Amino acid sequence: MRSSILIFLTLILFSACSFKQEKISINHYGIDFQTKALETKAKFDSIFIEEPNINRAFNSQAIFYSNKEFQFEEYAKNRWISFPSNIVYTQIVDSFISSNIFANVLKDKKIKSQYRLKTEVFKMYQNFEDDKSYAVLKIKFDLLKDEKIVKSFNFNQKTLCDTNDAYGFVKALNSSFEKSLNSLLKDLSIL
Repeated sequence: MRSSILIFLTLILFSACSFKQEKISINHYGIDFQTKALETKAKFDSIFIEEPNINRAFNSQAIFYSNKEFQFEEYAKNRWISFPSNIVYTQIVDSFISSNIFANVLKDKKIKSQYRLKTEVFKMYQNFEDDKSYAVLKIKFDLLKDEKIVKSFNFNQKTLCDTNDAYGFVKALNSSFEKSLNSLLKDLSIL
């Protein structure tokens, strides 16, 4: 009797170990692009870069895609490394520093600055059409001086992805951000 109970308990122990759940590996992606120096000597004194206002629907660590109009889904195994507002903010600040258009790029609003940049991201998702996918980015930059808008820059881009997966989307989105920031900085350098 004892031996049959011992065998039964041993079987339960080994069978319970075989039902372990497999750990799902999640891919984490970032937004990272390059900008170059546009000026050898800064044209303007200072600019305060506000944290971007990203549409709440897209400001999560989920990466979204759409197969149908008005319907969004998120990738199960692919995520942003942080909230897009944090990633985009870091990249905008880095781009402005690299461009050398402003002598001082400020992140502290308590310090008085000559200009202020407001950024709003309306759309940021992957769209599938036919057998292709596109990175959709709609972004607006407002340059302010003395609390008045000096200039607005609007970018509405739909960039073809190399591949129809999350990585293809991230590469195309990075390209879209790079184009929009380089265009913005070029326009600012000729103000």
